[in-house]
Amino acid sequence: MFTQTSLGSRKSDERELIGSIRLSPIASIVTNPRIDDNPIIAANRQFEMLTGYSESELIGRNCRILAGPDTEPSQSAALRQAVATASPLVTELINYRKDGSQFLNAVMVAPVFDNEGGLAYFVGSQMEVTPGEGAKLRLSAAARIDQLTKQQQAVLRLMARGLRNRQIGEQLGVTEKTIKMHRGALVKRLNVSSAAEAMRLAIEAGF
Repeated sequence: MFTQTSLGSRKSDERELIGSIRLSPIASIVTNPRIDDNPIIAANRQFEMLTGYSESELIGRNCRILAGPDTEPSQSAALRQAVATASPLVTELINYRKDGSQFLNAVMVAPVFDNEGGLAYFVGSQMEVTPGEGAKLRLSAAARIDQLTKQQQAVLRLMARGLRNRQIGEQLGVTEKTIKMHRGALVKRLNVSSAAEAMRLAIEAGF
């Protein structure tokens, strides 16, 4: 049973997460696995531009809205497995815009846990790519992450698994304040605009 305090904290976390995707130049969404069928609860402008759907048309719908006749069953199954196991994943599959046109989508999904360690949200990001471009993106992501310090890499690895600052601090044996400093520094060093974008790089690089 949730207390008023925990509900307030969850709403604050939700606003922060949605605010983060609003800052991202990459098409991004937030979904809520605590609601039946894990529906979209927010989509940024870039996602609207990529897919042709408005945010109001997407809210309450599952990401299957982008699937179509040529969407690869194996890749769809990989995404379902990632959601079922709360695991980060980047994969490529054919998706469809609102107007029915196809595009090759490099999809990232990452879990976000609450302060009690329960699964709270998923962040998803999508990027139209050409065949073979995904491999180049993975190499580029790995090269960028190599520029981070070992401690920053450790923080980013746990961020990509959806852990909160306090939980990351507990695993690494440092304070929550120190983790916040590392997060700010790694976002700046990676030259990204949000933590969600940094998480995508980590997952692309195989973190």
